[in-house]
Amino acid sequence: MQIYVGNLPESFTDDDLKALFEPFGRVVAASIGKEKGYGFVEMQKKSEARAATDALRGKDMNGKPLRAKVLKPGDEFQSHAESLHGAAKVAGGGKNMRTGGSNFRGTGAIRRGGQRGS
Repeated sequence: MQIYVGNLPESFTDDDLKALFEPFGRVVAASIGKEKGYGFVEMQKKSEARAATDALRGKDMNGKPLRAKVLKPGDEFQSHAESLHGAAKVAGGGKNMRTGGSNFRGTGAIRRGGQRGS
């Protein structure tokens, strides 16, 4: 699960970013952006990523509130995050077992809040 992190101190390194998120679970990758002040973290489990963002969002970082957002496919930062640290594949190599390895969700996916059936 990809996470965007903003308002990082200029002195932050990839290792510092990884250390910030490790207490919440396994960090697959952590990278600071080319222009310092933001970065991306990839965590293996969705629940750990959500716990980390909830706990760290708003944390004071040298007088600035830390920004943390779990990225979804299609978010404006998603492609940038993948290019920055190579989109590490986890849990089955990123393959969707229902569709034979394709990442295409298809049209039959049930959305939250929608009605099932009929």
